[in-house]
Amino acid sequence: MNKENYFSDRFLPALLWLVMLILLIMAPGDQLPEGPKIPGLDKMVHFSLFGGLLFLWNRATNSQNESLSIKRFITNHLVLGVIFAILAEEMQQLVPNRSFDLMDIVANLTGSLIGTLCFYILYKKKSKFV
Repeated sequence: MNKENYFSDRFLPALLWLVMLILLIMAPGDQLPEGPKIPGLDKMVHFSLFGGLLFLWNRATNSQNESLSIKRFITNHLVLGVIFAILAEEMQQLVPNRSFDLMDIVANLTGSLIGTLCFYILYKKKSKFV
C-alpha cells in the first residue's frame, strides 16, 4: 500500500472524527439539535463519540503489519482518552448555552476506555476492522 492510501485509509477517519468531535463540543447549545427526550441520551452520545475517537486513533497509529506499540497505545489513551476527555468538558464552559458536567467526563472516560479495549481485542484477533 502506498503512503497516500495508507494515510487516507487509516488516518483520515480518525482526523475527521476528531474534527467532528471538536465542532460538536464547541457548538453553542442552542445550535445543537434537540433530539428525543431519552434519559441518559446525552451520556450515550459522549460515550460513543469518545469510544469512536479512541478506536479510530488507535487504528490509525497501530498497524496490523507491526507488533502493537504499547507505548503508543498508552500515549493515545492518556492524551486523547483522559486529557482530551476532561479538557473537552472544561472547554464547554466557554461556549454559550453549554456547561460543565462531571458525568459527561465520566461518559467520555468510559467511552475512551471501551474504544481502546475494543481496538485491542480486535487487534489481537487480527480482525479486518483494525
